[in-house]
Amino acid sequence: MKPYYSDDAVTIYHGDALEVLGSIEHSVDAVLTDPPYASGTRKEAQKDNSGAMLRGERFASRPIDLDQMTTTGFVWLMRQTALRCYPLLPDGGSFLSFIDWRQWPNLVGALETCNYRVQQMVVWDKGSIGMGNGFRGQHELVCHASKGVPTVVDRGVGNVLRYPRQEPIDHPSPKPQALMGRLLDVVTAPGDLVLDPFMGSGTTLRAAKDHGRRCIGIESVEAHCETAAKRLAQGVLDLGGAA
Repeated sequence: MKPYYSDDAVTIYHGDALEVLGSIEHSVDAVLTDPPYASGTRKEAQKDNSGAMLRGERFASRPIDLDQMTTTGFVWLMRQTALRCYPLLPDGGSFLSFIDWRQWPNLVGALETCNYRVQQMVVWDKGSIGMGNGFRGQHELVCHASKGVPTVVDRGVGNVLRYPRQEPIDHPSPKPQALMGRLLDVVTAPGDLVLDPFMGSGTTLRAAKDHGRRCIGIESVEAHCETAAKRLAQGVLDLGGAA
C-alpha cells in the first residue's frame, strides 16, 4: 500500500485500519492509539442520532467516524484491531489505548480474548472539569496491555498523568502531545517503532518523532491525514494538541 506521507521517522497510510494492518509485514515495538469510544448514549437504539459524543459546536456536523457504533460494533472493531497488532509486537510489547469509563470493561474483554495481558489502568487527569451534572468528568483512561510481561523503559512514572485538555481545532477529540510523549517514554526506547491504527490528526506520530521514535499511523479520514502530514513536515518541535 502506498503511503499518504512518509519521511525518515514517520509513515502515514490513508485507509481502513483493519485493511492496512493486514498489509503490514514488519514488526513494531508498541501500539499507542485513541480509537472511537462509541459510548455517548445509554441505549443502543439511540446511537445513530445521538449528539452526546460531538466534541464542541465546530464539529457538530462532523462527528468522529465510527463514534456512533453499538457496543457490539466497538468490541468487534477493537478485537479485530488487537488481533492484527498482536503478531506485529515482540514479547513484552505494549498496546496502549485511550478509552472512557463506560467502555473500559468492553475494551479489557476484547484485549484479553486476544491473549493480551491487561497490565494497568492509566488515568489522564485533564486538570479541569468538563460538561455534565454532578461529579462532572475530569479524566479519561488509558488501558495498558501487553504481549506477556511488558517491557518498561521508564519505571518512575505513576498511573495518574496530569495534562490540560486541548482545544478541538483540527480534530474533535484532541489529546495533548506531551501526554502522548510521556506514554511513549515509559514503554519504548529511542529508535523504536510505534504504531497508531487510529491516528486522527497525528499527535502520536508527532510525539514519537520529537521523542526520537519512529511511527506508523493509519487514518480513514483524508482531511486528518492532510493535517497530520502538515504537522509532521514541520522541522521544529510542535506543541499542538490535536489527536
